[in-house]
Amino acid sequence: MALNIGLRRMQRAVRAARQAGRHAPSVIVVGAGMSGLGTGIQLARAGVTDFTIVEQSDGVGGTWRDNTYPGSGCDVPSHLYSFSFASKTDWSRRFAEQPEILTYAEQCVERYGLAPHLRLGTTVNDACFDEASGTWKVSVTSAQGGSEVLDADAVVFACGQLNRPAIPDLPGLDSFGGPTWHSARWDHGVDLKGKRVAVVGSGASAIQFVPPVAAEAGQLSIFQRSSNYVLPKPDRVYGRRERWLLSHVRAYELAYRWRIYWSLETKWLAFRKDSWAGRFLGKMITKGIRAEVVSERMPEESVVPDYPVGCKRLLISNDWYPAILRPTVEVVNEPIDHVETDAVVTADGKRRPADVLIFGTGFHTTDFLSSIPITGRNGRTLASAWEDGARAYLGITVSGFPNCFLLYGPNTNLGHNSILFMVERQLNVVLQALALHTEARCADGVAADGVSAIEVTADAYDRDDARIQRLMAGTTWVNGCRSWYKTASGRVTNNWPTWTVRYWLDTLRLRPGDMKVTTTLPVAPVAACDMGETSPSASEALPVAGPVSAHPIAT
Repeated sequence: MALNIGLRRMQRAVRAARQAGRHAPSVIVVGAGMSGLGTGIQLARAGVTDFTIVEQSDGVGGTWRDNTYPGSGCDVPSHLYSFSFASKTDWSRRFAEQPEILTYAEQCVERYGLAPHLRLGTTVNDACFDEASGTWKVSVTSAQGGSEVLDADAVVFACGQLNRPAIPDLPGLDSFGGPTWHSARWDHGVDLKGKRVAVVGSGASAIQFVPPVAAEAGQLSIFQRSSNYVLPKPDRVYGRRERWLLSHVRAYELAYRWRIYWSLETKWLAFRKDSWAGRFLGKMITKGIRAEVVSERMPEESVVPDYPVGCKRLLISNDWYPAILRPTVEVVNEPIDHVETDAVVTADGKRRPADVLIFGTGFHTTDFLSSIPITGRNGRTLASAWEDGARAYLGITVSGFPNCFLLYGPNTNLGHNSILFMVERQLNVVLQALALHTEARCADGVAADGVSAIEVTADAYDRDDARIQRLMAGTTWVNGCRSWYKTASGRVTNNWPTWTVRYWLDTLRLRPGDMKVTTTLPVAPVAACDMGETSPSASEALPVAGPVSAHPIAT
């Protein structure tokens, strides 16, 4: 299903460039999570050698390095949560847990020789397109405090959507006397045994860490804004025979991946607005909850959602309901009024003592890349381009920002399938665009030092956004519930609004009429990107990173 059109075209473009005595494009990749590593793998396979992956943490893995909370794992079947071009065939179970996924990410570094291209412990301060040279100037700061400006033909932002923890501004939070943390910054040094624990939030992370916390805590209070639709998790350990077949019989592994993909893809029917599938699924889930969970102690308002299925993330778990039914666990629906030194107080005045406060409140998701000032043509910033909400052509590129690409960008998140499928499709487009860029620089009559830039046209950019909004109107996400998919104005900026098969078709071949390639002679530098002395290329002047150290829990 991958076809590798982008990879093959980029391989041809790189070979032609070298035969013509021209260099292949240099690339800076921001982020060493799954998207960033996938980019590095595909660039290496295409023959590009001049690329650098910049990562602010001390290791690779992104969200799977950050989220080490107890119970952390993936809600997509393991064999579809690995790249088709870098598949892992020996998963231990159907739904992998965090240590195994992180190990996979680290193995990708070793398997594809990415370590020399990594700049770990390096923070991106800002990025600016230099129209004079047709390159991107990316200002970075190392863990030791040294600053420099990296220079590359193209930049790929692979920062993801779930990387900046969101903690509500609760009155009195600073006065809390006990340990407190966000689930993505778990404090493993605190022993929760016998403690009074308050958890704020009951979303996708909380549904995983609450059961193990409930087993340890003396008393657990869960403060939630709304309840969730929770389905059973069809998890199991793979037997020896099945693991052997998946690892040694390629046809069996491919058939298994396809089976998973299509079983997930059919679930899109439930995410269409007012669909019969959504109504049926909602009735089925709530019927089971009422029969097995609702009681005098656990009222319906605590466990039965009051919004259509799919409006918020659909969750899977086998131990959530047993955990909240423990006599030591209380689900609180009243909003929090304030926090005291040793308690959380709700709007009804009730005070619940707490020794530890844990936030399972998700991430800042709709303000994409807001932590990195990015400047395109004519000094226009990405923040100003997105002042009405983030959007991008196919979720990948923005008009006025040449040679700049996004992975897991606006309107590419999914509620029903694997995000790595979407990332693979995005990389197919990125490689085709880079190939066009390379071919333009190698065209007859173009000077060796010519400046080449590729960007989506304004018309294609606006046309794609109009289509996204038209399709979005037919999804369950436009219903009245609050979710991390929406901005305050109600615009859905995160999710893809239809079948992923449609995205596969949309990203199969880059439409030449939607892209604009310009090639000119270099001119004097402009002041807009005056960042000081620049490096000659993305990796030429950089120290080589050593091997990625094993994560302490990735055994």
